[in-house]
Amino acid sequence: MPTPAEKLSHIEDALRRRFFPLVPKRTQNWTEAQHDIDRCSRSFAAYAICGLCAAEDAIGVGSLVDGGNDGGIDALMYDRVGNRLIVVQSKFKRPRDPANPQGAGPDQGETLKFTNGVKALIERRFDGFNSAIRDRLDEVEEALDTPGVKICLVLTFLGETLDRHASDDLTVLIAGSNKLAERMSLEIVGLSRTYDWLVTEQAPNTIDIEITLENWASITSPRKAIYGQIKGEELARLVGTHGTALFERNIRFYLGSIGVNAAIEDTVRWRPGEFFYLNNGLTAVAEKITPAAGTSARCVFGLKKVSIVNGAQTAGSITTASLSGAISPDAKLLITVIQIGTAVDDLGVKITRARNHQNEVRGVYFAALDPNQERLRQELAVVGIKYHYRPSAEARARRDDAFTLEEAAVALACLSFRIAHSRARPRPTHNAIDFVVTAKKEIGRLWEQDGTIYGQVFPPTLSGLRACRLVRIYRLVDRILAGSERSEAIYYRRMFFRHGRYFVMAFLAHRLPEVVQRPQVAISADDERTISQQTNELAELIYAQSVPQQTFKGYLSIFRNLTDSQPLADAVLDRLAEQAAALAAAPARLPPDTPA
Repeated sequence: MPTPAEKLSHIEDALRRRFFPLVPKRTQNWTEAQHDIDRCSRSFAAYAICGLCAAEDAIGVGSLVDGGNDGGIDALMYDRVGNRLIVVQSKFKRPRDPANPQGAGPDQGETLKFTNGVKALIERRFDGFNSAIRDRLDEVEEALDTPGVKICLVLTFLGETLDRHASDDLTVLIAGSNKLAERMSLEIVGLSRTYDWLVTEQAPNTIDIEITLENWASITSPRKAIYGQIKGEELARLVGTHGTALFERNIRFYLGSIGVNAAIEDTVRWRPGEFFYLNNGLTAVAEKITPAAGTSARCVFGLKKVSIVNGAQTAGSITTASLSGAISPDAKLLITVIQIGTAVDDLGVKITRARNHQNEVRGVYFAALDPNQERLRQELAVVGIKYHYRPSAEARARRDDAFTLEEAAVALACLSFRIAHSRARPRPTHNAIDFVVTAKKEIGRLWEQDGTIYGQVFPPTLSGLRACRLVRIYRLVDRILAGSERSEAIYYRRMFFRHGRYFVMAFLAHRLPEVVQRPQVAISADDERTISQQTNELAELIYAQSVPQQTFKGYLSIFRNLTDSQPLADAVLDRLAEQAAALAAAPARLPPDTPA
């Protein structure tokens, strides 16, 4: 799960990306830093409206009223659906300690200005307000004149709790307004609540559909299920309408026109009557199955919260075939739909795993059944990063704003753990050398859900931001070392840079923990220079320590075996300790021309 510092980074990134295009600079002669804070604060107020009302970003921006003579009010909206007048004060104060973001809320003076502004609105003393608020007076007065409408005071800031004195002032205002009936309430939109809104927006949509089955039958015990023929053209239409959301419980999405998928397309196009006999069909799960009036020859079924758990390649291939022309009504396939209810016993996961084990699939596909992978996807989607934890055709394209589960697993294995000396007693259970050797020798163990390593590489505490940052550092170091390999004329050095990359990355994380662990997705120019310099220095140091071992073994063997890699790590740690001791013992040098 993300730390407070990571949540802050997510929020700031999302506000800049989504709202800055809609919230321009003011005309004031401010510094760039002042303009930046002002735009962040106004964007924060706009997002508070969006979060409370489930409104579009443009609606939130349209509610902004802050400026001179705003009475401490930054956004104002009459929410007719919720029967409330929402009044927002926003403060974008970065906490001194991002790990403990207290004291980031408005102080007593700021909330006093806000309470006075709210009183002026209620008492209809509008002359002192700016034009932005006066332009909204029709809806304000409509709200004030509507029985039952509540005035919702909203304070949004980057902490979690409000200053005690500010809270006391607001409590007095609300108590005075609620003497006869509950007319006023207070909403605190702090760091965690804002972050939760951003992540919740990325949750996959549930799909409710209707399908027509021919020659169908059913069973009712121990679970309700139906099975029958569905036309390929109907399936293609459903996939075209709902896209990947139709495969939300599947372990992979459509992989494109490759291998057997191309053969499926050809059968659908040229031998539609044989398709039913040549294809295994589909399996779907649904929370509820509701039949219409029909016969055993043909019936329409309503499926609530449905997902195809086996057959994504078949469905994708049929949809691809439909792009070349209408699919023959003779192209039909078997579909089984199992009713799982709310699946509190994880029946849906069990069905997905069992049905997919009947085909040849890679172990990495089953990592998609881990709910933590979906959580990571949602967190990264907040900041515009695509995390492909299910294999798909889209996932194969290398992009700066996207990465895959396999890439994340290697980056986490190489950069998440500290290096322990073999002299350490007791020996740590999370020694980086163990993980880099596994990544080099048996990479599939990193994402084997039933193994002991997966839970350490992808712990429940892992945040999407951290995973993305490590992937970007991994890519940077990999490019540097690949360039070194290409430039080397000596065979043994080329092999070192080819096979020792994971090992070098582990030492980079050991040497630069503060850089690796920064709570930002982007790698700054300064950090990139530091990483590049340290990568090259560490690579040369490690190579020098490895030469005695290389006399007897090749580098592929050295970096694939713990019995070789750990002694090399010990030698490198000892050499780094010697360098540190020598540096500490060296006398401080005075600048030139400085008198002694």
